[in-house]
Amino acid sequence: MGEEESRTGEESMITIKEIAKEAGVSIGTVDRVLHNRGRVSREAQEKVNAVVEKAGYKPNTVAQGLAVRKKGLKICFMIPETTHNPFFKDVEEAAVRKAKELEAYGVRVEFLKLWTKRETKAVQDNIKGIEQIIKDADGFVTIGLEAKEILCCVEAMEKQKKPVVFYNNLLDDRKYLAYVGCDYEKSGRLAAGLCALASGKNARVCIFSQGLKEAASSFERIAGFRKEAEAYYPQMKIEGCWQILDDPVENDIQVEKMFAEYPDVNVVYIANPADYKICEMIHRADTNHQLKIVTNDVVETLAQMMEDGVVDATISQQPKVQGALSLEILFRYLAFGEKPKEKNCYTELHIHILQNLYQN
Repeated sequence: MGEEESRTGEESMITIKEIAKEAGVSIGTVDRVLHNRGRVSREAQEKVNAVVEKAGYKPNTVAQGLAVRKKGLKICFMIPETTHNPFFKDVEEAAVRKAKELEAYGVRVEFLKLWTKRETKAVQDNIKGIEQIIKDADGFVTIGLEAKEILCCVEAMEKQKKPVVFYNNLLDDRKYLAYVGCDYEKSGRLAAGLCALASGKNARVCIFSQGLKEAASSFERIAGFRKEAEAYYPQMKIEGCWQILDDPVENDIQVEKMFAEYPDVNVVYIANPADYKICEMIHRADTNHQLKIVTNDVVETLAQMMEDGVVDATISQQPKVQGALSLEILFRYLAFGEKPKEKNCYTELHIHILQNLYQN
């Protein structure tokens, strides 16, 4: 009996041959539909899927697993260090859990650290080490930043025509299999609505953000905020916008200037907060207790600030999904040739206040 005619155990009571007969197509067409390889007409695909759905057919996952193990897949996963941006702790933990699951398929995941605070020589040394690690990688998962180490890896993958999956930020001028992360413009629109709820439709808003011009998580959120305000809250006024700097003294000075220039400000939107210290600075300077603070993500530091009444609301972007799904997508492509249904896989946006702080 041929492989395509074999039963798949208790998971399925129908063979590929029987699917082909009932759908009125060839066995090869059924195989291409089930494993997402090769071109198939929409009519044929619909016929096969209808029979498959009716029969509850599932491919033989045991046989697939054995075939994947023979490939000995290696994936590299770039993760920023979490000292200066704790958001990536959840991304990393989820990716590590997913990597352990993939060990059953003989997949080896190599985690590479991107150190955001380092000297030029350290960058060069890191690149040399990374080049050695990724030379035999089958695919690469990374945050989409213009860091030299990341560009080095992405370019190496492009030259070898190997897949790249971006998470959290996207380098859209590069070839990529998928992006898993936030729709930042939509996040900014949601923040505008939150600010209107917090301080009224005639709110006076000031904005702080790290990476105002170079980070999509900043400029796309702010652009979305402005669009939403213009469309639905014409009385809302965006007073000013400040870059969050590495120097806390300079940030304190900027906060003082904000209150001096805009004494009527009643809500601050912190689009890209980094380590969240700016929230405490603004709260301390708000001696009249007139401000509401809206920001993004849920990390341990921010959770404590919300419990202390420093931050009023935050918008999370599923960091655990970013870590696990980006790795899952790349694995399924390398193992089974499956492409994601959507190239840009946007995570859900969840609003958190103190009362639902720890709910996903």
